[in-house]
Amino acid sequence: MWGRRTAPQRLAESAGLTWKHLDDQSELNVAKVTACVAADRTTPDDVLPMVARVAEKLAAEEANHELVVTLVEVLQHLASHGLEQFHTTEEIRVVLGPRCLLVWEAVEKFWAAVAEWSLENGELRSNEDVLSVENAQLRAILWTSNRSLGDGTRVGTSDALRYEKAGGVPIPGYRELIAP
Repeated sequence: MWGRRTAPQRLAESAGLTWKHLDDQSELNVAKVTACVAADRTTPDDVLPMVARVAEKLAAEEANHELVVTLVEVLQHLASHGLEQFHTTEEIRVVLGPRCLLVWEAVEKFWAAVAEWSLENGELRSNEDVLSVENAQLRAILWTSNRSLGDGTRVGTSDALRYEKAGGVPIPGYRELIAP
């Protein structure tokens, strides 16, 4: 269907990225980098909608589910920080197709459950430490793996891991979410 280009290549190219600089990256890292570019307000106006269109096409195939989930999850994390440099949740949602919106809602529901579980277990931390990081590489890691909550706290990957180990429900797979 895609010719010789792989799903991560198509996704990266939709954000204007050159594949030769990403070919040694894992598929999920490509999704993270693509999300960072798409979420950034300083990129050309057509980047976010183009990434959304390609992601919608990719979401039709089960083999691309993790790639699309990672893209959507990182877009949500970046938007959650409420920083001027990133598109808002509303600006991102409006360009997503129906399959990607299903993924969006599932990812949003998962992270809401992680936040609720973390609150009940006294695990919530301030987001100030993550948002104040000055080193660009460290900031990219932290901003893409943590989600700011509306009350100035945050949850991150480690919280999600503890939630799932405690019996929390993970993000649904392709067959539960998208397949007819």
